[in-house]
Amino acid sequence: MVMPFGFRTGFDAAVAGRHNLAVPRAIVFSNYDAPANPFYGGGGAGAIHEVAKRLAARHSVKVITGSFPGAQDEVIDGVSYARLGSTQAGPKTGQLLFQFLLPARLRRERFDIWVESLTPPFSTACLQCFTRRPVIALTQVLAGQAMSRKYHLPFAALERWGLKTYRHAIALSEHLKARLLHANPGLAVTVIPNGIGRELIDRQIVREERHILFLGRIDVEQKGLDLLLAAWRTVAAQTAVPLLIAGAGAPKDEAFLTRRIRELGLEANVQAVGRVEGARKDELLRQAMFVVMPSRFEASPVVMVEAFCYQAPVVLFGIPELAELPDACCVKAPPFDTDAYGQAMLGLARDPARRQALGAAAKALARQYDWDDLVKKYEDFFESALQNSKA
Repeated sequence: MVMPFGFRTGFDAAVAGRHNLAVPRAIVFSNYDAPANPFYGGGGAGAIHEVAKRLAARHSVKVITGSFPGAQDEVIDGVSYARLGSTQAGPKTGQLLFQFLLPARLRRERFDIWVESLTPPFSTACLQCFTRRPVIALTQVLAGQAMSRKYHLPFAALERWGLKTYRHAIALSEHLKARLLHANPGLAVTVIPNGIGRELIDRQIVREERHILFLGRIDVEQKGLDLLLAAWRTVAAQTAVPLLIAGAGAPKDEAFLTRRIRELGLEANVQAVGRVEGARKDELLRQAMFVVMPSRFEASPVVMVEAFCYQAPVVLFGIPELAELPDACCVKAPPFDTDAYGQAMLGLARDPARRQALGAAAKALARQYDWDDLVKKYEDFFESALQNSKA
């Protein structure tokens, strides 16, 4: 059986069937971002909710997020959401405030398992230093190097030091697992990619190809939107197909996107449509010839799996984090070569037969990312961490 991209049997096979959280547990997730956060609302926050709501059927589950305008403590899909910080803080200040307040919040909470989603710019709040109970580092992305490049501060060194304080971690890809073990060889790490709901996996899609689509957080550094626009500029005059950019982000990143589209003279064939959800998101994915994902670094992007469910191939840079993705369902350009990326987009836009073949393979691969199956892996790893902590 072909395993999902970023997924290995290894540890999982060793614990599967041996451990299951038959005893209801108190599980806490901490993550600055939240699905309703107007500054981000990224795929990672959505993935945590998908895991949490499935666990909530058997356990007591709380998700602690950063606060944001309009945020309040609430229960969503059986998951208790608690906000930390100030509703008046912007995205950057909010992240810093959240990070500094987390240790004190951990000391007040009653829990069996705490899952800390590593949050930029420091990645880690070193929460395992504040409790004997297991804290699992959920590694959606390791952003230390990127934050160091962006702000010229030693975030990468702080990240490496912080990772040494943990005993257990979940990595979303084999690449991230290797980086974690390089920083902390004694870490118990399992690889569990992000998934997708079974209803979308099983849905029969009627495609109406009209545009090329970027869908995700407007984050210029990580998501490579500057690279995307530079690549599109090299081929835009050779196709009538428009490029749609859907998503929201920090005001600074959104302003850069608008300004850069204008500077490159791309207003006629690039449309920034803002954040999309529900029926509008479904429409854009159904109408996508293919999805572009020009990220500089990634983990296990939910948008990629969503695209696969819609039989939409993905054009991406061949970065190490995505090296395991089969070529049968995507087109890879050499990392950060904008000319090659432009040609990859143009070539796929002109080749409907290839799009159809890649899309069919992508749909088949999506079936291996069922959240219901992946959440069982979370439970197995949680129980193993609890048993190891008692040893």
